[in-house]
Amino acid sequence: MIQFSRYPHVLALFTHYANEHNRDDILRLLEAGLNNNTDAETLSRFAWEMAAWINEDEEQGVEVLGSKDNTDMLPDLSYEMSLYMKDHGYYPIWERISNDEMS
Repeated sequence: MIQFSRYPHVLALFTHYANEHNRDDILRLLEAGLNNNTDAETLSRFAWEMAAWINEDEEQGVEVLGSKDNTDMLPDLSYEMSLYMKDHGYYPIWERISNDEMS
């Protein structure tokens, strides 16, 4: 199972949005961990989609995990994804997708 050490609430965000958007593939990755570059790319792209949903939910006043504004968790998400990807050898994939998303 993917564990986020410093900010465990990041896993709760992933689980919430994976369930909300019927992403069983993400739930499987969270349970099994990443096994290849395709898994790393899938999770990375989902993390960026999730960031957009967090912003949308805040703008619409939607309560997620007991709060109507989880935008303060976005730096936590970035930190945990960067750390996990570095620790498992997938950081170049995370960096490439992040650069694409920020351009």
